[in-house]
Amino acid sequence: MALDERLQRELDRVGRPADPSGVYEELIRRRERRRMARRLTVGGVSVAVVAACIVGVVILSRVFAPTETRPGGAGGVAPSVQPTPADLPSTGKDIGLGFPVCNVTSVSGVFAPGVDGTAWVATKTGDVGCPSLGDGMQVLAVDVSGDGVADTSFGPLECDPWCSAFAAPDVDGDGTDELLIQNIQFTIAGLKLFEVQLGDGGAALGPVTVASPGYPGEGLAPGAEPQFWIGGDAFDVDTLRCEDSPEGRVLIHTTATEDPPDSTDAVWRATETTYSLNDDFTASIVQVRKFTEPVGPGPPSFQSGETLCGSNLGPSQS
Repeated sequence: MALDERLQRELDRVGRPADPSGVYEELIRRRERRRMARRLTVGGVSVAVVAACIVGVVILSRVFAPTETRPGGAGGVAPSVQPTPADLPSTGKDIGLGFPVCNVTSVSGVFAPGVDGTAWVATKTGDVGCPSLGDGMQVLAVDVSGDGVADTSFGPLECDPWCSAFAAPDVDGDGTDELLIQNIQFTIAGLKLFEVQLGDGGAALGPVTVASPGYPGEGLAPGAEPQFWIGGDAFDVDTLRCEDSPEGRVLIHTTATEDPPDSTDAVWRATETTYSLNDDFTASIVQVRKFTEPVGPGPPSFQSGETLCGSNLGPSQS
């Protein structure tokens, strides 16, 4: 039992005696000082522990944090700098456009009399490398001089989702080739026709558009770019072929549907559009004809050939 408690009990029992020397009061004061000292000690230890933890975290973070340095201008070190896209080396092929390209497809053709040239469809290489197919700016370029460098170009192309070189047919039969690019990637390939023309100012390249008066009933208004198709699926087929006529060579696009599908008495219900190429980046619509013919065991009469106007169908990869 504590001394102060014993004293308090005795005082309660016999009454508080005289304390001329102040012994009792001194004992009470000591007890209070000890209690306050204990509280201060516990509080001080707690504060010290928290402070030590904070200091330890700061020190460890500085010790183990990754640091990248490089030589400074005065023999010391300077903070590292993360590379920006402009710092990264670009990759791609140089075909003479003033910027590198990638995702390149090409076809060979005679785009100037007597000269074997090349046409490319490609994507401009970005600051961080080659964009994915369908991304970035896609362009068409043509070498008419045979030196392997582009002499003219056209872009950006409108593609779904990307474009590729397809063929270099001589659509008008004049001895120099035009260009077909595939602008729609699908089971039936979507194609656009481009023409190269030579003049005093050099080579010019552009898409072929419909000449006036066009054929608005089939969505072929003057100035429109004809959308050609080639290929087929289960019951539909699109073909392209060239034919020579007294008026010159023409390009014929036929689209047909088997009706009724998968039947012994099915017929092809077809629409045939005939184009004649002019010398001003336009094509006149000579005729639009609708007809039917029986679906037989062999190909239809309007089937595409392995070549188109003297050109193999399909691009090469570069």
